[in-house]
Amino acid sequence: MCAGHDFAAPRRRDTKAWTVVAVVLAAGLRYEGLEACGCGKEPRFRPRTRAQVRARRIAAARTGTPLAELLGRPDPQTPA
Repeated sequence: MCAGHDFAAPRRRDTKAWTVVAVVLAAGLRYEGLEACGCGKEPRFRPRTRAQVRARRIAAARTGTPLAELLGRPDPQTPA
């Protein structure tokens, strides 16, 4: 599976970081910048910690917003 041009793999033994990567990829998101070729200057937001994923899952459950949409927002409380 291709994670995207802007994907920076966590250390091999960092299982917490790999669980976050798994959640992002399972949601159908990729680590891409503004350009699909990977040459974008500003990569899109993707959560880096399990706390960030947890906050977005809670917000998705409360608002009914798809998790994939909230995983791409820097702040899950702000509308798109």
